[in-house]
Amino acid sequence: MTMSQQDKARLLQALQDDPEFLAQVRSLVLPAELVQLPERFAQFATYVTDFIQRQEEFNARQEEFNARQEEFNADFRAFIQRQEEFNARQEETNAQQKGFNARMEERMQRITDDLGVLKGHAAGRIAREMSDDIAEHLGYEITQQLNGNDLRAMLRGSRPDDIPSSVRRSFYVADLVAKVEDQDGNELFLAVEASYTADERDTRRAIRNAEFISRFTGMTAVPVVASLENDRAVQQLVDDGQVRWFQFQSRDLQPQ
Repeated sequence: MTMSQQDKARLLQALQDDPEFLAQVRSLVLPAELVQLPERFAQFATYVTDFIQRQEEFNARQEEFNARQEEFNADFRAFIQRQEEFNARQEETNAQQKGFNARMEERMQRITDDLGVLKGHAAGRIAREMSDDIAEHLGYEITQQLNGNDLRAMLRGSRPDDIPSSVRRSFYVADLVAKVEDQDGNELFLAVEASYTADERDTRRAIRNAEFISRFTGMTAVPVVASLENDRAVQQLVDDGQVRWFQFQSRDLQPQ
């Protein structure tokens, strides 16, 4: 059935005048998606507006965080710079301290060496002063205390290449070499090396000197260490009978 122009005009007028009727017609003519589109668009617009607002708030907080982070980074870089400067000064101080320590160690070592030499000379002098006591303690009686010239004469028949010059000089300055008699009247020698604390070097020197004396005189020579105490190596040699020991008393080594 075809509508007349008047019917069409009345229908259009009714659509314009009656919103409810217009909605009913729209729901019949348009798909549901198109009918709901304005409402959905309004909801979407509200969602977009809320999202943009939240994003702006987030951006503001992020900018504030970035500003604080940049401030922290600047402070941290300044701290690192100060730490590096401190480390450089500390390294310089450490180098100076190491140099000072090395000089002090060298100086202390020289002092220790000098004291060792002085104490060695003192112990040797005391051994010569107590030669009769040493001999008596070991069961002998001194008949002659040899000096450096006597010892040079003893080695005069040896060849220079047979005994190194440094060893010869060490023998000439032995702490004490004495000719003694035992209880049966037999003559022999004592080769004594003295120190505050006898070490293996003292013992080996006493044994070497005794061997030289026996070699160049044909007589028995007894190696002796005279000391306040011995280190472990020396005590083992004493216990093994390779060397005799005269023990100083503390008062023997006190300055007069």
